[in-house]
Amino acid sequence: MVRAWNDESPGIVERLNAQTPLRRSADPDEIAQAAAWLLSDRSSYVTGTVLRVDGGARA
Repeated sequence: MVRAWNDESPGIVERLNAQTPLRRSADPDEIAQAAAWLLSDRSSYVTGTVLRVDGGARA
């Protein structure tokens, strides 16, 4: 999906990465790990919050 978007709008990935403090896109496993943590017993006391997995984009 991202490749097709970049084909239609050349350079969009580089522009987005430049605006992210980590200067890269997330690896799918990084997103999956955050979701797995939320589904695990380790997050049992977490309520009413937004877990941003965005590489610091909204920091």
